[in-house]
Amino acid sequence: MKKKRLFIISGIIAFIIIIVLVNVFKGEKRVSVEVAEVERGEIEAKVSAPGRVKPFIEVKISSDIPGKIVALKVKEGSRVKPNEIVARLDSKDQESILKKAESGLKSALSNLNFKKITYNRKEKLFKQGLISNEEFLSIKTEYEIAETQVEQAKASVEGAKDELHKTQIVSPIEGVVTELNVEEGEIVVTGTMNNPGTVLMIIGDMRKMVVECEVDESDVVSIKEENEAEISIDAYPDTTFKGRVIEISSAGVTERTGTYEEVTNFKVKVEIVDSIEGLRPNMSATSEIITEFKNDGIRVPIQSVVVREKKEGVFVVRDGKAELTLVTTGISTEKFVEITEGLSEGEKVVSGSYKTLSDLKSGTPVKIIEKKETTPTGRTTENTE
Repeated sequence: MKKKRLFIISGIIAFIIIIVLVNVFKGEKRVSVEVAEVERGEIEAKVSAPGRVKPFIEVKISSDIPGKIVALKVKEGSRVKPNEIVARLDSKDQESILKKAESGLKSALSNLNFKKITYNRKEKLFKQGLISNEEFLSIKTEYEIAETQVEQAKASVEGAKDELHKTQIVSPIEGVVTELNVEEGEIVVTGTMNNPGTVLMIIGDMRKMVVECEVDESDVVSIKEENEAEISIDAYPDTTFKGRVIEISSAGVTERTGTYEEVTNFKVKVEIVDSIEGLRPNMSATSEIITEFKNDGIRVPIQSVVVREKKEGVFVVRDGKAELTLVTTGISTEKFVEITEGLSEGEKVVSGSYKTLSDLKSGTPVKIIEKKETTPTGRTTENTE
């Protein structure tokens, strides 16, 4: 009987020990998390925009009249001055028209001279009462018509001279021929409402270069003129150049209208402040436009900020537990988020992993680990606290 009772008591004690151990181990089960320290530092909000290098002033040269190119005075890369002739069109027709107009002017002047002499003579006779009023008014009208014909002939000469002048294509600016689209012997046409005319060449003023960027409508609202920028040009790897925003288009361009891929972009011109030797139009570039900057803001890693019930917060590690703390955020970058309210410098917040953060609840016991690093053998290691 004693043995039976002892066996029962031993069983009860063992059961109690097992329950205690289970609770102890259960209570010590902790979630492994990565943490980061709340710190002060620089925070830059940027908008990244792809684009192309362009001269700030760029002129497309077209002809005002149709014709055949008989002389091309430049090639791509040629430097030109204002009013320098860059091409000539066949001018035979215009020269012929001018000669005809000049001949017509001579004839009109001779007729006017004759009518003037006649008018002066008839005017004297009319004053002496030797001719009727009707006869005088008739010659006066003829004289006035002759004057009008001279004015018309002069206008025809000026028009013919202008047409002849248009056979000489000149550069309106000082610059470089960045694109040449024609050759000698080609026929150029003028533009109409529905059909664009022939663009002979493009001349750019290379003294001021910009990156012409395409910026999404959601980002353009944060960009202002004079914002500083960091420019990366594909042709100059591992080098960034200074820039500043000088122009923002007032109207956007919508592509793929009516589809799920519809986008509206705005053109933003970023001046390249640095002088770059060998820079050429249409080089690929990317502008990192700085929209906001603070040099001493409280910041946490961007992945540390979570949303719970439509409110932003971070998990702060206190006494071995992750406590959800509501915060107010400010500037955000690719790596950091500014915290304007809710945290103090030096606190530790949970920064990873993403899966851990998405499942984490306030009050959960945590085990702090360092970020996993890959060894030369391809294995991962981690340190714990």
